[in-house]
Amino acid sequence: MRYFLPAFLLLCCACSKKDQPAPNPVPTGPVTQQEINQWILDSMRTFYLWNDRLPATADAAAATAPYFSSLLNTADPFSQIYNPGNWATYPRFMLSNYGMDFSVIPWTGAPDGAIGVVRFVIPGSNAAKAGFVRGSYFTRINNVAVNSSNIASLTAKILRDATGIFTPAAVNGSTVTEAAPVTVPLGIAATEEAIYAQKIINRNNKKIAYLFYNSFNDAVNNKLIAAFQDFKNQGAAELILDLRYNTGGSLAAAAILSALIAPQVTGETSFVQYTGNSTQGTRKLSFTGTMNYPETGSIIPFSSLQPARLALPRVYILTTHATISAAELVINNLKVYTEVIQIGQTTYGKDKGSITIKDGRGRITWIMQPIAYLLANAGGAGGYDGGITPRYSVDELGSLPLAEIGDEKDVLIAKAVSLITGNTRTVPEQVTSQKVYYSSAARVRDIILPH
Repeated sequence: MRYFLPAFLLLCCACSKKDQPAPNPVPTGPVTQQEINQWILDSMRTFYLWNDRLPATADAAAATAPYFSSLLNTADPFSQIYNPGNWATYPRFMLSNYGMDFSVIPWTGAPDGAIGVVRFVIPGSNAAKAGFVRGSYFTRINNVAVNSSNIASLTAKILRDATGIFTPAAVNGSTVTEAAPVTVPLGIAATEEAIYAQKIINRNNKKIAYLFYNSFNDAVNNKLIAAFQDFKNQGAAELILDLRYNTGGSLAAAAILSALIAPQVTGETSFVQYTGNSTQGTRKLSFTGTMNYPETGSIIPFSSLQPARLALPRVYILTTHATISAAELVINNLKVYTEVIQIGQTTYGKDKGSITIKDGRGRITWIMQPIAYLLANAGGAGGYDGGITPRYSVDELGSLPLAEIGDEKDVLIAKAVSLITGNTRTVPEQVTSQKVYYSSAARVRDIILPH
């Protein structure tokens, strides 16, 4: 849910009704930088998780975005501010603006000893139109050979610019053959489908449901429910949930997914606990209470999930370091209700959620999403800011080339299938964990909490 807070409440929301001062008069005339920065500071004092470290007075001269950034705690890379009328204020990311994520790893035979490996491409994106697919390789960006020292700055530059020039490559052992460079234009945003693969794996008389779910997006909640209905209709008894690149999103969608998996939960069962600063305190939301706050679209009642619920005694979840935010919340929160068998790499480590703040007077057009709460499951367990460690450590980059999404030869999927069937021969030989010089940062889809 996007929480729209009238400006005067930012000053007095912690007071009882009888103690509340009269609202500050609405300024007239043009909006000044001092007014904007005071609004930012007042909002942060009320809601920001680290509000005890904020300055006493607002800087009246600093530009909006730099001033907001100056208030952030060093432990907070997530809070953001943007102006919906100015695209230049929006953060840019490889996945959302070019349509692909990649890692750069050491590679003998590459021009400068390193090569880019494309991990994920959004269908129909500019990267896809340029010919990139999962498992593609490249050696240069803007005609400069990538290496461990320059890849971060090369990526930052093409995110600032209007285009990026990539040099695709073919790999045959230590032999790397470069192709002609291709130009990929930067887009305003690439739209994700969220569900990229769903199937039933039949193995040893077991029906194993597999779902690659890459974004907690309320626009696909009905498709998510339909996928589970299909799994149930086909008699699936196990589930492999692939969240390896899922960077979060809607809390309501997270509750829906969890309810479709977990046994013996009802709409009134607690789903999430969140704790704010000394003013905001601790709150709990049930499954129904969480589902009542979709970020977009209509509310889906808990009762409508019943025909599609698998109610599983365990779930196999695939993760990487790009598993973030609501994806981590689902892993942590499901542990209260079912066995979670995590396979892959330690997740990113984002155990916090934001609220959205707008100026209800309509004078200030900026929108803030500051971190406001620490997250925990219904049992009160949280504190995973260092990431959630898998039970079975498997590095997908340790076995190249990368298999397609949903391919049973993929090392993470193969490991899950082997655990389900007891047949370890289904797992390809695993190479030692790959050293990664750089991974392009996908946009973290923040958990927006109701208030």
